[in-house]
Formats: sequence, structure tokens, C-alpha cells
Amino acid sequence: MYLFIAIIFISELIITITIINGIIKADRQVCALNNKITALKPEIREFLTQTKECISCLQTSVNTVIAFVRRKHQEVIRRITRTILIYLILLIMKNRYKKLATFCQYAVLAKDYWDGLPA
Repeated sequence: MYLFIAIIFISELIITITIINGIIKADRQVCALNNKITALKPEIREFLTQTKECISCLQTSVNTVIAFVRRKHQEVIRRITRTILIYLILLIMKNRYKKLATFCQYAVLAKDYWDGLPA
């Protein structure tokens, strides 16, 4: 019976020593990792600052592109509306005032040609 208790006690000691050795190894590795991270802290901070600036720059660029597209969209809608109105007026005037309609049609063609010229 004493032999059985001694074997169990020794095995518990072996298990305890193994667990303590594992904890000590893990502690050493965590300390080494902590030292590496502490040494790299300024570089990490600089990298994060540069990343923040890059994202801010990208956000500004995207906002600029979105604003440009909105302006162009409004401009295109305005031009289409104006052109439709001019041609509707021409259609209405063509039946009633033939000479005036012909003159307006030439004026619209000249305007379209002028708008088509490169700046």
C-alpha cells in the first residue's frame, strides 16, 4: 500500500514539474516576444501613422472623384434637358412659323457645332 501511494506521489511530482517547466518556457517566450514588440513600437507607430495618412489621402481622392462625377452628371442632365426643350420648340415652331423655324434650326446646329469644338 505504501508503495502504491509513493508511486502516485512521484507521478504527481513528475506531472507538476512538467507543468512548471512548460509555464517557465512559455514565460520566457512571452518575455522575449514582449521585448521584440517593445523594440519595434516606434516602427509600428510610424507605420500606423503612415497608414492613417494614406487612408485619409485615399478618402480625399474618392470624395473628389465622387464630386466630379456628380457635377458631370448634373451637367449632362442639364444639357439633355436643354436640347430636348430646344428641339421640342423647333418642332412646334416648324409647323406654324416655317422661316423662323429654319433660322432657329441653323442656330441650334451652329450651337451644337460650337459646343463640339475642343476647348
